[in-house]
Amino acid sequence: MTMRQKANRSLILLAILFVTAACCLFVFPDSWWSRMLLYTAEAGLVGALADLFAVTVLFRHPFGIRWIPHTAIIPKNRDKLIEGVANMVEQQLLSKQLLKEKVQQISLVEIAIAWIDRRPSGALAEQGWTLLSATLAKLDLKGLSVAADRELRKSIGRMNLSPYAGKALKWVLDKGDFQGWLTQLVEFAAERAQGEDVKAAIRDLLAKEKDKFVNQGSVFSKWLKKMAVEIAESTNALNLDDATNALYEDLQKLIRELKDPQHELRVLLEKMVYQLADSLQHREDVAAAINEWRDEAVEQISLLPSIEAVLEHFRKLLTEDTGLQPVPADAPRSVNQSDIKLLINRFIESYWEWFKGNEETKGWLEQYAQRFVHKIIETEHAVIGLIVRKTLEGFTEQRLVEFIESKVETDLQRIRLNGAYIGAALGAAFYLLLYGVYEPLLQMF
Repeated sequence: MTMRQKANRSLILLAILFVTAACCLFVFPDSWWSRMLLYTAEAGLVGALADLFAVTVLFRHPFGIRWIPHTAIIPKNRDKLIEGVANMVEQQLLSKQLLKEKVQQISLVEIAIAWIDRRPSGALAEQGWTLLSATLAKLDLKGLSVAADRELRKSIGRMNLSPYAGKALKWVLDKGDFQGWLTQLVEFAAERAQGEDVKAAIRDLLAKEKDKFVNQGSVFSKWLKKMAVEIAESTNALNLDDATNALYEDLQKLIRELKDPQHELRVLLEKMVYQLADSLQHREDVAAAINEWRDEAVEQISLLPSIEAVLEHFRKLLTEDTGLQPVPADAPRSVNQSDIKLLINRFIESYWEWFKGNEETKGWLEQYAQRFVHKIIETEHAVIGLIVRKTLEGFTEQRLVEFIESKVETDLQRIRLNGAYIGAALGAAFYLLLYGVYEPLLQMF
């Protein structure tokens, strides 16, 4: 049984009791109990009717009669009610200070971690991969390449390469085996300088030099040089084959001597490279020359095609699913989408586990999240009142009445019951006071 049904039944019972008490008083006019019953029923009925009227006029006109003043109070004060409810929710129930205190009582990072961990295994890594792929698919590679090229050029243009080049060169000399590298270079040269092909190349070079010598100068000079060369060749004073063999032997001898790490040329070369490293770090004229070369290279060399090609290839690799294709057994191993996806997923999962165990990082992120939420509360708190206003303003008059009435239905019907009970109790108390105390006192005096 609802509270409204209880209140209505109490009203009906009081009405029946009132009629019964009136009949009893008519039949037993001299009986005290009949008068007391009438007092009690009458006061209870008045209290029940008064509270019924009071509860009714809050929401509507009783019996549809509009000329009764001070009725349908809530519909008439709709705007004031909406504004009051909105202010109450915004300023009291959900005030800025209250929301900030509630947010400070919880750990936003731990809540986020718990929510992510409740998801199926691998969902975080899969979501990260999906986000990365979607971002790359929608990316303007042309604009990104232009921006990357521009920023890269600016960065290179601002960079003083000379000290870095000097330090790098000195580090390589100190940490590496410079003489060993020279030995490998000499061995390579020795291998390439052997054979008849080298001799043929030397002879062709000498022949070209001879022709160049003969064909330079005036006509008479050319004739004179030609005659001198022919005489020298006829007397074997000029023999290209002998000169070729001599140069070839000298070359082989020089290469054999250069295999010695203590050879003066190798020692001199290492010393010069160290001097170059020192000059790159400390000499301003060398730094200026390097920077000038850098500026010329930046102006002449375009990195845009290379950057765009790399980004496009990377995007295709990540976003285009080529499916499973047969690969020959002897084919070289190449990177495909599944490899990169597996690598990124492993990285995300390992980083997530590291993050969950790193209290310092979580504490920093928690502070940032708290400041962010507090800032949102501070700047957007008025949205709460706006939402309440918009919601209530969207209600029709009837719906608003029904909404409010449904929220306080039980309490309002209890008021009716209390009115009936208290009215009946006061009726009985007044009867006892009048006829049990006041009337005997009058008769005494």
